[in-house]
Amino acid sequence: MAIGEKISCKQYMQFLVAQEPIYDKEIVKDIRPVSSEMIGYYRTIAWDAYDGVEHTFDRLHGTMPDTTKVWNSKSSANCEGNPCDPEENKIGWGNTRETYGRETQSWGTEVQCFEAIMTKNRAKETWSHIIEKVLRPATQWIMSAYLYRKAATLAGKKWCITTGMPEFTFTWDDGGYVYLNTSADPTGRLTPEILRSRVFPQYAVGGAEKRPDGFSSLELQTDIDTFHYLAKQDPTLLDAWRFGEFGPAAKEFFRYGFKGFVGEFLVKCLMFPPRFNKVSAGRYQVVLPYKNVATTNGIKQVFNDDYDKAQTQWSYLNNPGALIVKPFRAEAVNQQMPFMVRDYGGKWKFATNDLGPDCNGKPIDNSRGNKGKWYADFDIAVKPERPEWLELFFHLRDRPCITIVSVCNTSPGYPAQSYACTNAVCDSEFEFTAVKQASSSHYKVTANTITVNGSLVTHSAIDVTTLAALVAALPAVLGGTWSVESTTDETILLTGSTADEVVIPFLL
Repeated sequence: MAIGEKISCKQYMQFLVAQEPIYDKEIVKDIRPVSSEMIGYYRTIAWDAYDGVEHTFDRLHGTMPDTTKVWNSKSSANCEGNPCDPEENKIGWGNTRETYGRETQSWGTEVQCFEAIMTKNRAKETWSHIIEKVLRPATQWIMSAYLYRKAATLAGKKWCITTGMPEFTFTWDDGGYVYLNTSADPTGRLTPEILRSRVFPQYAVGGAEKRPDGFSSLELQTDIDTFHYLAKQDPTLLDAWRFGEFGPAAKEFFRYGFKGFVGEFLVKCLMFPPRFNKVSAGRYQVVLPYKNVATTNGIKQVFNDDYDKAQTQWSYLNNPGALIVKPFRAEAVNQQMPFMVRDYGGKWKFATNDLGPDCNGKPIDNSRGNKGKWYADFDIAVKPERPEWLELFFHLRDRPCITIVSVCNTSPGYPAQSYACTNAVCDSEFEFTAVKQASSSHYKVTANTITVNGSLVTHSAIDVTTLAALVAALPAVLGGTWSVESTTDETILLTGSTADEVVIPFLL
């Protein structure tokens, strides 16, 4: 009976690269883009320490006067009207009180053993790649996904692209951000007419700065397929809107990251905007750009084709002044209380103390200081400073429609091809002197006695009186041709043969 051996919690899985035997000194590393368009887009200020976990602020609002009030005629008559005490039309004011607070998330790696790491002959290269290409990009992915969701949640208007262009609401299932529940389902793509319908409302709420020559441009953030679709000449849409792309030398491209413009909108093409697959009416599942699969050692990320095929997406009418991002900033409370001041913006740190319990629930002993793990903490709040400048579009998208363009010429078929690159060689030629049998004056050759390259050739017995009859009776020799060279000298030729040696034993 076989008894299983329990693996001790003191054994560690590093998933580092070790080549035994050593095959090659080069390690090829994945290069992947990361989603970072939202990081640094909004104004960022610190949430100071000892400032609570929730802030309430008041937004003071302007007031529209009732311009429908009656204008009274001015009179100069005595005892008429109230010239010194005119009737007043009252105007008021107000404010909105809003609350926002800090949200946290922490990440960490498995505990690593220094002694085991030093046995790996590619540990330095592998850890350099893990830090630069795994941990740091992870911070960008985590923060970008958070800001995409917060921008959608705090948007002043949320439009579902379907009949009637209704505003919609959404919620997430408990336990994460996997399933989205919406009050409406999109049935159409984002079009220039939809964008045009939002131009004046944005001007009215101050979403575009007023300048002497007009208003500044609004900003659309969407994927590149939708951007190119907006330029198509759909007969059901008005096509009298400007469209253009910025070249790499344009300051809009290299300084601000804009791909082009559509009408009044500068367009920033997002690398990985949020996309969803429809599960049922009002229910959608998030589709991420990459997924992880098993590999030779550990796991690796591969591009998720389902993300490219997903037909439901969020796009944003955005403004840097719409939100304020406030990461928490820690500071010492007192010099006599030496707490470690941590970073809460997703900066990865290596910890060697208090590594938590092992798989048996016992504290990990690190008295030798040879164990540790990477960790990162996120503590951030987003203040809706001007949410009316931020609008969300929930719409359908599609990959480019592929048109197969045929050719105008007929097919040439399959003519034989020759790509020989050697010069022609001289034809091989054999000269024979035909010898008659003395007793009969005939040219005689016994059957099956002619040899080619040392091997006998199968042929009939030859018994003829003329050279012409002789060359006619001789067997074919490897593509060669027999002919009479000279009747006077009684010589015959074999030309064009690939043979190296031919012997004709005439009977004497």
